[in-house]
Amino acid sequence: TRAYGQQTDGAPIAHAIRSDRLVLAFYYAWYQRQDWCSCHMSDLPTIRYNSTDDATIERQINWAARAGITGFINSWWGPGDKTDHNFVTLLRHAASLQKRTGYPFASTLYFESDAPALQGRSRMVNGLRYITSHYRNDPHFLHWHGKPVLFFWNPLGNGRTLALWASVRRQVDPHHQWLWSAEGVDMNLLTVFDGIHLFSAGYWGIQNGNMATVDKGFRNKVNAYNAAHHSHKIWAAGVLPGYNDTRVPGRQGTYTVPRNNGATYRTSWNAAIASSPDWITITTFNEWFEGAMIEPSVTYGTRYLTITRQESKRWHG
Repeated sequence: TRAYGQQTDGAPIAHAIRSDRLVLAFYYAWYQRQDWCSCHMSDLPTIRYNSTDDATIERQINWAARAGITGFINSWWGPGDKTDHNFVTLLRHAASLQKRTGYPFASTLYFESDAPALQGRSRMVNGLRYITSHYRNDPHFLHWHGKPVLFFWNPLGNGRTLALWASVRRQVDPHHQWLWSAEGVDMNLLTVFDGIHLFSAGYWGIQNGNMATVDKGFRNKVNAYNAAHHSHKIWAAGVLPGYNDTRVPGRQGTYTVPRNNGATYRTSWNAAIASSPDWITITTFNEWFEGAMIEPSVTYGTRYLTITRQESKRWHG
């Protein structure tokens, strides 16, 4: 546990941070100024930005650190993509933050399995080898108990199979030197991956009024798997401020999880903490198209960063 003090330049301060209790927010570094429009977003940021700007990334890291977030899960669309270039900038600003304030902000990548540049076994392998060679040894790339961590979106979507992932892993990480967290609810994922997370944050628990039961159910399933296989698979509980993708052009099956002025988010945090997770993931820092952001907005101001700070402090104990 370590505490971080206020700096004279107004840099982030956090309460005591426990290095074994990660609070990771899904993060999107793809915005351009022309993207900001209520025609396809349910709310808008208080500061409209371009994700490639240094000032934007520095501001976002500062906001996140003040709120007790320990790192971002940066949506990654392949080598050389703008999400890749902006991740380099993110790591640089994390280094500057730690030098200035002592606050350790360690981020990782969200391997976007549906990205065109990551389709097919050879592109998957090449992408993962690129990540290893470019980021593994960066001190601000997320490590957990000495192992670098990587998140994977929807590994079983669009015809992908566990056999495919097992084959890929044999090529890129045969000795399991990485920790791979899979998005999804199928416990069979644990035969190839090292843990599961729910980008959905189990939102049906919020809708049905049994969020704590949903999270505890996943904790119990992971525990049962670990007991049966003498393993240490990781349960990452998701928290959600709300969701609204009804304005995304052309999207089918849209839905809304009402924010209820912060009550939804607090319910989500309560359930996550009660499930004794290994990690907590926030859906999301700034996914504006899907209306799941905690970044300051026109409608809510800084309310969701304030709640994040309160709840992360409670979890860090």
